[in-house]
Amino acid sequence: MVAMNNLLRERAGFLFFPVHGYNNYMEDRNALENLKQKVLSQQKVLGEIYHAYKTDSIYDYANSWKVKNSAFQFSENPLLVKAANLLEKKYSSLESENFLQQLKQSPLVSTIDHHGILNHPFFINSNLIFSQRENMKALICFTTSGISLNNSSWPASLVLTETKTGKLKRFSFFSDKLKTRAVFAAPALTEESESKVLKQISRDLELSAREKDLLLSLVKEMFEIPGIFNKDNFSDQACVISSWLWRKIFPPAPPVYYLPIEDLAAKVLLENILNDSGHVLYQLLFEPSGWILVEKYFNGALGAFSSGHKGSFLFWGVDDSGRRLRLARSGGKLIGENFSISLDSRSVGQALKARKIYPSTLLCFLITLHYQVTCLGGFNQVNWLTGIKEKFISLLKEIGKADEAGQIDKITTDNFAEASLAFAAKEGKIIKATGLDILLSQQDHWYYKYKKLARQINIGESIETQLPEIYKVITPEAERDYDLLNLTEEEIAEQNSVADKIRQNL
Repeated sequence: MVAMNNLLRERAGFLFFPVHGYNNYMEDRNALENLKQKVLSQQKVLGEIYHAYKTDSIYDYANSWKVKNSAFQFSENPLLVKAANLLEKKYSSLESENFLQQLKQSPLVSTIDHHGILNHPFFINSNLIFSQRENMKALICFTTSGISLNNSSWPASLVLTETKTGKLKRFSFFSDKLKTRAVFAAPALTEESESKVLKQISRDLELSAREKDLLLSLVKEMFEIPGIFNKDNFSDQACVISSWLWRKIFPPAPPVYYLPIEDLAAKVLLENILNDSGHVLYQLLFEPSGWILVEKYFNGALGAFSSGHKGSFLFWGVDDSGRRLRLARSGGKLIGENFSISLDSRSVGQALKARKIYPSTLLCFLITLHYQVTCLGGFNQVNWLTGIKEKFISLLKEIGKADEAGQIDKITTDNFAEASLAFAAKEGKIIKATGLDILLSQQDHWYYKYKKLARQINIGESIETQLPEIYKVITPEAERDYDLLNLTEEEIAEQNSVADKIRQNL
């Protein structure tokens, strides 16, 4: 009967996964339960979300996110005002109404995306799920630009799914000699960068003639964006390219606006914190008693730093080749490999302006918490931000700032959107689609198909299909259980009925 159903699906043009025998099916079920236990036991907040909302549809879950009404009005909130200022500089004035209305209406921003060219399945999904929330004027993303160019999300590449292997193929705008450079410090793309990718596409042996023509036209159009070659660096270019590419993929969706969180945090530091010795974050950054408190509460915390050479103390350094440097505190200095800077407001300010340092994840999150902006997170961020919030509250209480601690305690830190919704078909298989996969399909109405699917897939099913990838991200290679690695996302989707829902809708 199973074989007959599969044959009927294939002949009817449905998407399908390979069918296993009963024993393999039961082994897969056991593997899924083991994988779920392994991941959710490590990702505590993600586990709480899974168990609390697993039967809610993605749509219903997105509309249940809690956003704190800040104690600050928009005009009184330095972080929101600075965000609007930076967005206005990075995007055209015609777009300002979108993000200004959104920042004033509801201070909910996503901190999920790696900064770069918006195309990877992780971030297509995060923004697609973000867009399911009703009445969004814009999807504002405080992106992470401290990642390297060879990060697994390939921030300076166009990526699509290979037909034969199902793996991601990349067309990189930078040469491999720059791959260890941080996105934060990457140079601007040039005509040579454009030519490099056009040649890669033209020479590709797997792409069809139709796909090559579409990709070549897309890249040429990308570099015809007004002023794209006048941007100072790749980071500024990626903001504009990502917003443009998202519109190409999903024209009816709310627009996406990228703003590197490190740039925003640096601007708030320079203009609102470094010259205010009474500011609580000034005290933590530049006073010996503050350093002791930072180490007491955050040493070893997720998303922070540790004395065991993990993370960086409040700031990351940038060396002459553009690589990020771990910094540790030694007395009143931050030191790293061939790097030293005094931990005083003047020296830090100069280094921030010269882009020789940038704020760490811990410092970025402390700033968003202090200014009471609600963040939407991925599987790491919901854990990191929740833990940082709890420790920040305890720190504030210790120094007698109970009122601020009470305000921060009301901020929700477990709004989650790094699950799966953007599925597509390729050679009879269901894949987690890149933006290019969707564009190359040349099918209309993808956004409306996904909106319909978001009401049918529940958050538990969506998280389950993401478990293999999360497991690889959070588990060092030497510690991975290869029995668990053998369980594929496709097999999970077949088990938990996601595959059937996809077949009915796509």
